[in-house]
Amino acid sequence: MLAESRELVEMVAAANRILTEAGLADGIRVNVGHVSARIPGTDYVIVKGRGYNRDVLSEMRPEHMLVTDLDNQVVEGPEGITPPREIYLHTAVYKRRPDVACVVHAHPEYATLMSVVDVPLTVTHHEGVMAVVDGVDNYPDMAVIRTHELGEDMAAVMGSKNTLLLRGHGAVSAGVSVEDAMAMMIGLEDQAKRNYMAIASVGPDFPRVPRDQVLAYAATRARGTTPEAATAIWQYYEKRVRL
Repeated sequence: MLAESRELVEMVAAANRILTEAGLADGIRVNVGHVSARIPGTDYVIVKGRGYNRDVLSEMRPEHMLVTDLDNQVVEGPEGITPPREIYLHTAVYKRRPDVACVVHAHPEYATLMSVVDVPLTVTHHEGVMAVVDGVDNYPDMAVIRTHELGEDMAAVMGSKNTLLLRGHGAVSAGVSVEDAMAMMIGLEDQAKRNYMAIASVGPDFPRVPRDQVLAYAATRARGTTPEAATAIWQYYEKRVRL
């Protein structure tokens, strides 16, 4: 199954490396986070595992990837490598959302900080607008998502949105492609950073961009397919982490 899905396997491995390159999994966070992708037309998922000799996101290669089913059982992969502890985070979203092709979990610095500030994220600028325009809910438990029940609870809070904060923990993004989900996570962190900067500058009541202007701009962005901006972001980072 890994061989038949080689291109997607390579993309998932690259996406894990990109988490570090994009500053979402660097420093103390070099081994936290994981990207998965649904094999089209199946109930199988390609995902980064755990138990590697060097469990560092920036070093993930195609041969490190696993295939699991939606019940979190390993179908194929390297000997001795198990699914990530938070595999439930991924599979719960796939079960609930047949539209989702990729799930990303990371511990982005500013998104995680905003998850405990209790000031709802708002659109502050163009870049990353689609990650925030519908509002970003905040899962209220900082627990590791390591059970079916926690995964289902988290997916229910996320609902039909493509981004979610995890209080004191990190964030989740989903998309119709690997490129889309990665752009959602990168965009979420960029918007979270600008929100934090605005709060630090003038306080939590900083002036907001009028909602009608946000919606008018968002309406110009593609939905349901990988947007042009997401493709450009992917091409930029994929080249930087290419093996």
